[in-house]
Amino acid sequence: MIVAGVVIETLPGRAAEVAVRIAASEGLRIAGGDGDRHLAAVLSAGEGRTLESWAEELLRSDEDVVGVFPTFVGDDAG
Repeated sequence: MIVAGVVIETLPGRAAEVAVRIAASEGLRIAGGDGDRHLAAVLSAGEGRTLESWAEELLRSDEDVVGVFPTFVGDDAG
C-alpha cells in the first residue's frame, strides 16, 4: 500500500466546500485545513499511479482546486 500526504490548495474561502465534495473519495482521509484555502489529506492506494490519477482528476474536475502538492510518499509495507 502506498501512502501519500498532500496539501490541496483551493480558491480563497473554498476549502470547506471542496472537503465536503471529496470526503467520500476512496482511500482519502482529510486530516485538517486552515479554514480558508488549504486542506491536509492522506491518500492511500495499491500503487502510486492510482494516487497520481486521483490528483489529476481532482484538478481537472473541480474548478475550486488550484493544486495538489505532495508532502510525503511512502510504502506502509513496514
